Amino acid sequence: CASVSFCVAAGYYYNGAAGQNLLLAWNGSTWSLDSSASLSTSGSRDNSVNGVSCASASFCVAAGYYYNGAAYQNLLLTWNGSAWSLDSSASLSTSSQTNFLNGISCASPSFCVAAGLYSNRTTTQNLVVTWNGIAWSLDSSASLSTSATQTNVLNGISCVSTSFCVVVGSYNNNGAPDQTLALTGSMTPPPPAPLAYRFVASDGGIFSFGGAPFYGSMGGKRLNAPIVGMAADPVTGGYWFVASDGGIFSFNAPFYGSMGGKRLNAPIVGMAADSATGGYWFVASDGGIFSFDAPFMGSMGGKRLNAPIVGMAQDPATGGYWFVASDGGIFSFDAPFMGSMGGRPLNAPIVGIAAS
Repeated sequence: CASVSFCVAAGYYYNGAAGQNLLLAWNGSTWSLDSSASLSTSGSRDNSVNGVSCASASFCVAAGYYYNGAAYQNLLLTWNGSAWSLDSSASLSTSSQTNFLNGISCASPSFCVAAGLYSNRTTTQNLVVTWNGIAWSLDSSASLSTSATQTNVLNGISCVSTSFCVVVGSYNNNGAPDQTLALTGSMTPPPPAPLAYRFVASDGGIFSFGGAPFYGSMGGKRLNAPIVGMAADPVTGGYWFVASDGGIFSFNAPFYGSMGGKRLNAPIVGMAADSATGGYWFVASDGGIFSFDAPFMGSMGGKRLNAPIVGMAQDPATGGYWFVASDGGIFSFDAPFMGSMGGRPLNAPIVGIAAS
């Protein structure tokens, strides 16, 4: 459940010939069969989803298995906020032998881990696959087990952050009753991009540090309004600039729209990229929000503010966002409220916000 008004339940049903994927959706008041309930690799062969995890209302992954006519294989379904789709990684497996996903946990739209089992032709062993926001990969921990000649199975997983997960299952204790198996500790999350950063100046000039690639700038070019913010494209690694008039400048990143040339009630003061959809938001000083290929979670437009909004950031866990005002006040939209400086004395005004 990404929120009290958005839950997904996953499993299977029997169509008279084979098990098929079953997905139920909760909208805050009722459950319904999802239109994707019949989504499967084959109507005459087994398909089942054994676990589902939603990092936000616009990003979920369901994991399970399907039968390819010779063996069971990993099955992954993804939700983009409007529809489910079979992931291109559905065939990701160790071999033509049995591969089976029992559980999945997504700490963010760019970090998921699924766990289960595979057959090494002698017995079953632990299987771990990871998502880095772009693609799935077999994790090096897939071979982690108590013995290569005895059964090892992973049944459930929970990731509280991109650097800490716990996986539980069982292993065979030399012919004695199966024993509890737990894998725990810090993980190294898949690297999304080089550890580096960029600055943008009000004239559109860009400064790159730590090996961050340079894709272009507006430095030395005429602008209708000053640049007031930038965001990195979570898919391409490129970036966008936004100007105070809502104009967007894209560098190795897709253009989804802008407010340039349109009337605004207040100037734009910041932007953030949606890690789930790859789109972006702008926020104006009056708290108005503009969404481009990104979900609208709410705004402060038209409401009284004690101080102007000066920046925004996306919550990497829920996919929602926060605004921050110059007095340190925080406004949360589908993101948890952790505290603010609103109403407290400051030596200088707040000018920005970042998510951890």
